[in-house]
Amino acid sequence: MIPALLAATLLCVAPASPRQAENDAAKARVKSAMEATGFKYEASASGLSLTVLFDNPDKRQQKIFIATAPGKASGLLTHLVYTTVWVNATAPPDDALLRKVLLQSKKLGHFYLFKDTKGTWAIRFGAHFDATGLKDTSEKGDTFSTSLKDLISFVNAVGEETDQMLNGDKDIR
Repeated sequence: MIPALLAATLLCVAPASPRQAENDAAKARVKSAMEATGFKYEASASGLSLTVLFDNPDKRQQKIFIATAPGKASGLLTHLVYTTVWVNATAPPDDALLRKVLLQSKKLGHFYLFKDTKGTWAIRFGAHFDATGLKDTSEKGDTFSTSLKDLISFVNAVGEETDQMLNGDKDIR
């Protein structure tokens, strides 16, 4: 009986999978890069992202999210940096609004439609941060932290411009 109980206990505390360990390491590296940007940030309510709140002109604010879980494709490791530019708790955007947003051309990044688990619809703008080769510890001014800082600032600028275009004086976050 005791050996069976011991085996069951050992199964419950099995070590994390190699993939989980890789994801945890990537999360720690992007957090170190965020520290090096100099931006004040905090964890999102869900814990899935880090957030930076920008104070823009006319007392407007834009919240930028940096996904901590990495995306992996063709040997690249990326983290999505995004912001919300339009939101509706009950209905998706109409075709005219979608066309207005999706036909905008930006050098970097993309607009996309998102629906959360509560049924709230949102249009977001995001771009992927290439974290391939990101070191365990970043330093202020290094290539990766500077690139991340610039990308976050870019997503804020596009997000604020689009938010104002779509929502006028109404400031959404």
